[in-house]
This record gives sequence, C-alpha cells and structure tokens, in this order.
Amino acid sequence: SSGINAEYGNWTLDDMFETNIATIKHKSGKDVDKIVAENAKEHKKLESCFMCLEKCSKEALVHIGKTLYVRVPTNKSLTKNHCQIIPINHIISTVNGDEDFWDELSAVKAVLTKSFSKIKMDIVFMELAQYLGSRKHIFIDCIPVPLEESALLPAFFKKSILDSDVEWSQNKKLVDTRAKGLRRSVPQGLPYFSVEFGTDGGYAHVIEDESLFKRYFWLGNCRWGVRL
Repeated sequence: SSGINAEYGNWTLDDMFETNIATIKHKSGKDVDKIVAENAKEHKKLESCFMCLEKCSKEALVHIGKTLYVRVPTNKSLTKNHCQIIPINHIISTVNGDEDFWDELSAVKAVLTKSFSKIKMDIVFMELAQYLGSRKHIFIDCIPVPLEESALLPAFFKKSILDSDVEWSQNKKLVDTRAKGLRRSVPQGLPYFSVEFGTDGGYAHVIEDESLFKRYFWLGNCRWGVRL
C-alpha cells in the first residue's frame, strides 16, 4: 500500500533486482537470457507472495520493525492473540536472516513473552522451513498458551519430534536449541521444524521426508498438548 511504501522510502520489488544489472552487463548470449528469465520468474513469485509486507492489510498489522513485522493470521487463528512474525525481506528460513534480523527477532520474542506473562500466558514460537527450492516466504507462528499448562509442552513436543519423520535419519533427530540458539544449531540450506518456548529456547528437527511434515499438524500438537 502507499502508506507502507512511504514508510519504507518507496521501496518496491524492483529494487531487489538492481544488483543483477551489473552482472548482466558482463554476460552475453545465453547467459543473459538465463539471468533475465530467472529474474522474471523470481519477480513474478515475489509479486504474488501474500507474506510480503506490501500485501499485508493495515487491519492485520500489529507491529512494523526494521527487519520484520508482526501480524494476525489472515486465515483462521488457532486461539485468541495468535500472531505471526514475518521477515520484511523475502527469506526462506530464519537461519538465513542476517545479524540485524536476529537482533530484532530476539527483541520481539522477548517483548511478546513478557507481554503475555502479564496475563498469565506463555508463548510458543513455531517455524516450519521446508521445500526451500520453492522460495516460500518464511514466518513464525506465535501461539499463547495458559501459563499453568505450558510446562507440559517441551516434553510433549520432544516426543512428537522423536516419533516423526523417517525411522532412520541422516541428521540428528532432535536438536536442543537452548544452548546455541536455532541459528547456530541448524545449517543453512536444510529444511527444518523448530519450536521454542518463550525465551527459553526449545527443539529443532532437520526434516528428512518433507511430505511427512505439515504446519497444521504441529499447530494441532500445540492444541492437543494444552487445552486451547
């Protein structure tokens, strides 16, 4: 919208492709055709991305920061005050985010956790980064849960992760992110599921069979783990 564009200096999708102009000048023939075709395909994909800030309605916006924004889900919410943290840049996983993004992400998570604690609620952050080749815009589901029941969730999700995916996996099935954080626990370029409990960290799992992982299954896990 014009208001959002004004706030971000009239930023447009075209700005994301300016860096390729210099590259094209040093290429010729089929190389140029390939770059142009890839740019056009990427541009079309970004224009249709409903997670990008320009496509978010003002009514759904909760907060706009420098590297991310918070909105209420555009489809049905799992529970009251269910919201989503979404990077402003079109990135395919949070582990692909830069230092500024991670600093702001940590700050926003801390604010949400503190805010919900005042009404005796804890908060669960869930991210499902999969089918990375399709370059889907990543987002984090933020789900408030009753404080008196939230202590049950780490064990519940731990068992669910251990029981999920293929029986024999090449990667460690359960990664504890409490010590190093998600960014330093999962390598870039791999599909993963992560769940964090407030600011205490949580678990991650590198996905072996992406067809077995569905976002609504894990949202359902949160509902089943506590009485939402």
